[in-house]
Amino acid sequence: MPTRWIAIVAGLTLMGNCQADELRFVTEDFPPFTYASATATADRAAGPFVEIVEAVCARMGVDCPVQLLPWRRALALAEMGEVDGIFTVIRSPERERAFHLTRMLVTSRYGVYARSSSRFVFHRPQDLAGRSVAVYGPSGTSFVLGQHLAEVSDVTLILKADNRRLLRMLEAGRFGEQGVAVVNQDVAWHLIDQERLLDIHEAGELQAVSYAIGLSRAAVSEAEFARFNDALEVLIDEGSIATILRHHGLEPAF
Repeated sequence: MPTRWIAIVAGLTLMGNCQADELRFVTEDFPPFTYASATATADRAAGPFVEIVEAVCARMGVDCPVQLLPWRRALALAEMGEVDGIFTVIRSPERERAFHLTRMLVTSRYGVYARSSSRFVFHRPQDLAGRSVAVYGPSGTSFVLGQHLAEVSDVTLILKADNRRLLRMLEAGRFGEQGVAVVNQDVAWHLIDQERLLDIHEAGELQAVSYAIGLSRAAVSEAEFARFNDALEVLIDEGSIATILRHHGLEPAF
């Protein structure tokens, strides 16, 4: 083989073996899973999912900054490949088209919440007929809720961009006498306690949900995702990921 062709092949081989030295992640204010760091700038994220990503990246020898953004902006950046990864994400056709997904890492539940004075009890989706239902979205929560409401008539769906504001509005009666909200249980309990929302009760459980980490298909190759996922699986096998989640009072999904 001529010398110049050897050089070209060698260069292509080096390019193929090149690995990213930084993976940039975005997330949202979604306590207790992710939230703003109390010791850094306002857009610096903290929480168990941040700790998981940092542990995986440390094992890979890769720097992984995590920026806290409003969910719609974070999702748009990740879908377009302007950042490398995002969390927390559910498994859905839309998310799987846009992202390489890790295995589900934490299990939670969606709850239905009402003002305590309403005495509303939720058993099945048909109980929401005739009601205004507020939900954080567009999000995994609103996607799942939409599936449950597909055959329920006379429901007014209200999308809000912030769970904290949504629960405050529910307590204040802003969704009317028949108003309820669907919120992740762990998030709701955290915010009800933090915001001291005394006139809200959990009326019932909608369904279980699990969350993963997504790496953008527009920015991260299959090989690079496999490298990230392999490091994650080693930490799961060692028990490190379960320890992080349980430290924050969360339930591992594995």
